[in-house]
Amino acid sequence: MTLALQADLAQLLAEAFLEPDADLGEALEDLLGGEPVPALAEPLRRMASHLLAPGDQPVEYARLFLQAKDTDTVHLFESVQARGHQMAAEVLGPLQAIYDEADISVQEDLVVPPDHLGLELACLSYLLGQIIEGDLVERPRFVELAQRLIRTHLRPFTEQVARQLPQVAAPPYYLAAAELAEALLPEVEKALAEI
Repeated sequence: MTLALQADLAQLLAEAFLEPDADLGEALEDLLGGEPVPALAEPLRRMASHLLAPGDQPVEYARLFLQAKDTDTVHLFESVQARGHQMAAEVLGPLQAIYDEADISVQEDLVVPPDHLGLELACLSYLLGQIIEGDLVERPRFVELAQRLIRTHLRPFTEQVARQLPQVAAPPYYLAAAELAEALLPEVEKALAEI
């Protein structure tokens, strides 16, 4: 599986976890056509085959990630997962350092804090894009940033989210998305180690 396809998968997952009304059906089919490795193909197929109806998706997103009534809320903010509250400096400081080193400007008035799972996956997609298309002299820096983002942020964060979703009766679409995110990270790490 190419690094470009992995970047596309990271971006698709960013949208799945960031945009409650994202229509990803066509993108999922396109990615399935790219012949992903078996570890990624199965959760990708499940995501594609369990798309939620347009009206149901925002409702399920809100139920799972924003304001659960009968279950716990699965928080998509790394600070909440790691420290129990939003905007924890111990999480945001190292994450902001990665954004700064990658020259990613996080807007001060950003509605979503920068430690949202969707934004971290979008950052990974961006870093992979820079590795693929950016200046060859800068490639080692972006490889190191992507490895650090995965190792210190995304890997533990996605594991927590994936572990919590079955406990709150998440629909198969979101279960598959979390499984796909978990499976994608070691594949990206493998590809980065070969650069």
